Amino acid sequence: MNLLKILFKSLLVLTLITGNVLANSSYLIRTDATDAVKSLLNTAKEHYEKEEFEQAAAILERAIRIKPKHPILWHNLAGVRLAQGDWERAASLASKSNAIATKSRNLKELRIRNWVVITLACEGMKNEECTKEARIQAQNLAKSLAN
Repeated sequence: MNLLKILFKSLLVLTLITGNVLANSSYLIRTDATDAVKSLLNTAKEHYEKEEFEQAAAILERAIRIKPKHPILWHNLAGVRLAQGDWERAASLASKSNAIATKSRNLKELRIRNWVVITLACEGMKNEECTKEARIQAQNLAKSLAN
């Protein structure tokens, strides 16, 4: 579980936000989160870092009720479920985030991250076909991002 946690921490659009811009490497993801959602994300981040995953999930679910079409919220909830070893739910939540993020061209990096979450979830389920397909999706998106 430690390796999984390390991988996800580097993945998490840690972005469990602080401000209007989520930054990772040289890519920026703009958000339009309300102050209430930002506060909830910060609180969820604190719980996540303390490995209080159920509390973090409950807070993220509350934020999703406020902003149900916010793909970063869904991504972060997927990450919490991944950290808990709830593979199926993690994959499903990351897919939901992708479905929302697909509508915006500037969220390719988030979609790549979601495919990585799905890949890790498929590995956790020991589903080789799912793992291979998710990895291909992540790689294809990464290639398109480089162009």
